[in-house]
Amino acid sequence: MKAIKGELQALKKLQKQFVQEKNKLEKQAFEQKKQSALAQGKVPPLSQDDIQLFHQTLRGVTPLTDTNRIDKKAAPLKNPEFYRAKREQAEGEPHLLMPKRTKAPATRPVKPSHIQPQDEYTYLAEGIGKDVLSKLKQLVWPIEATLDLHGATLEQATIRFDRFVITCFEHNVKCFMIIHGKGYGSKDGKTVLKQRVISWLRDLDQIAAFIPAPESMGGEGALIILGKGS
Repeated sequence: MKAIKGELQALKKLQKQFVQEKNKLEKQAFEQKKQSALAQGKVPPLSQDDIQLFHQTLRGVTPLTDTNRIDKKAAPLKNPEFYRAKREQAEGEPHLLMPKRTKAPATRPVKPSHIQPQDEYTYLAEGIGKDVLSKLKQLVWPIEATLDLHGATLEQATIRFDRFVITCFEHNVKCFMIIHGKGYGSKDGKTVLKQRVISWLRDLDQIAAFIPAPESMGGEGALIILGKGS
């Protein structure tokens, strides 16, 4: 009996060693697969411990017979060029590209019926009621943001204009002001930035109207702009 008992204990010991050795080899093989997957940029496989833990977590979970789920796809971007430019800026590009804005000094003409002869720098987009101009003059809409381009070069003004106007559109800023100056500091005394800013604004479909600011707010050296947003 003692001999048989001793043999059984030895057999159990061998079996235990065999299981330990098997587990060790499996762990080594799993680790090799894991490192190989990571080196190739792939998702590493799950270990047996992870699989067992997953099954334990789902124990007692009953699948729904009717999920009543609505598959909703992401809506297409209205302005993919703008978001692509933002991504390029985040990756190190120098500045955002303004959608639909050209660098040409000339732009589409304003219809004579939209402005008075003395209001050379007043603009009203097609389809916008003429009472909007009078409301702008009365400051019915509060000015929510201001951009001051005093002392900026044309290149600097281009970048700052783009960023400012895009931000206004993003945050649904209805009314904002841009100070371009009266040109007293330029070489020939002409308002170069003023003409460019007006041209850029007229090229934007999001702009409903703009007028020169009141004298107390800069006069002909600034514009009060109204966007089409809600």
